[in-house]
Amino acid sequence: MSIRDSINRLLGGDDDAPEDQDALIEIAVVPLGAGPMTVSMLCDAGFDASGAPTFNVVTDVASDFRILVPRRQAAAATARLDELA
Repeated sequence: MSIRDSINRLLGGDDDAPEDQDALIEIAVVPLGAGPMTVSMLCDAGFDASGAPTFNVVTDVASDFRILVPRRQAAAATARLDELA
């Protein structure tokens, strides 16, 4: 066992752990003005989408909007976003 394996085991870095299919993951970052409309369009298409504005600590302004969906819907939601763009 290598040092890296020991550290991963110690820190809980188990690559074989199943991924939580209900965990929200980011599929896109869109301009702040288009964010709520994009989330609404995904929800209308049947996805459990949500979003949150991103905050730029340098400029002290919310500038973008993160689109989040459950992991199980990520591939289909990303494809739907590509169709909308």
